[in-house]
Amino acid sequence: MKKMQTLNMCDFCSYEIESCGAKTVLADEIPLANAPLKQKQAVVACDKYKSPVDVLKKQFH
Repeated sequence: MKKMQTLNMCDFCSYEIESCGAKTVLADEIPLANAPLKQKQAVVACDKYKSPVDVLKKQFH
């Protein structure tokens, strides 16, 4: 079985986690019987995610 890594989307988002007001899905809300996620409070889905790369593209193009 391959190991799964959990990334917190908030670590890669342009918004500040304390003030963005996004609706999120946490890792512990996803039922993965064969591959439990280690970081239970990691945000794995969000309705306001804004990629820093997209922000830079708009700024410089």
